[in-house]
Amino acid sequence: MQLGTVDPIQLSKLIAALESEIAKLGVTVRYDTSFERLEQLLPIDDKKELTPHFSTVLNTYSEANAFWVGGFDADDNLVALNAVRLDDLGEGSMADWLPRYWHRCYPGQKSENAKASAIQPRFWRRMRGRIVYFGEFALQKKGFQGKGLPKLFGPFMLLLAAQKFSADWYMTWVKPRDWSMRYPLAYGFTTTYENGLRWEDPPASIDPDLVAAVNDRVQLLDVIDVLTAKYLEA
Repeated sequence: MQLGTVDPIQLSKLIAALESEIAKLGVTVRYDTSFERLEQLLPIDDKKELTPHFSTVLNTYSEANAFWVGGFDADDNLVALNAVRLDDLGEGSMADWLPRYWHRCYPGQKSENAKASAIQPRFWRRMRGRIVYFGEFALQKKGFQGKGLPKLFGPFMLLLAAQKFSADWYMTWVKPRDWSMRYPLAYGFTTTYENGLRWEDPPASIDPDLVAAVNDRVQLLDVIDVLTAKYLEA
């Protein structure tokens, strides 16, 4: 495999292998692009609604830039969820885009809208072009907690997004507790940044110290190689 190039046959086989492993846990995965339909399927445990990143009140997505995958049990109940969105920044960087985006999405602790600090972590300046964001991860605890489903579902979603979008960057946000338990690594992300956003007026409705988990295109190829060795060559 050449640097920066995904082998589509290898990727398809790996997606199928992970889907098979998920099925062994009694879960069937389904791909969908209607977030209105997803909102009708909630809740999953304590997750009653979508975040501002995917809520249909704030967003209008098409098949070209977003999708979600649900895991359904034998009774056709939604028991696992992850949603994916593509943002094409062109020549702009995440350092410029993120503060404007979060200001629009979340209320502040002291004012109507959260406000990011003028100076942000330097790594955001490197992130340009096509960026895929993963959110809305949820799992029904009863019957599925502790069985290893997230360690299959997370990488499965990463590979699906790579197949569909062929992006430059892939990222998600995790709570510090999840970061300390190495969840980003289990989900297929190789680089993490503590306190991924700095705030002047922190958001009132979410954690202000979220950890950013990131893969660039080359890191994704390494993840694919690791998963291939585990699920295709074992």
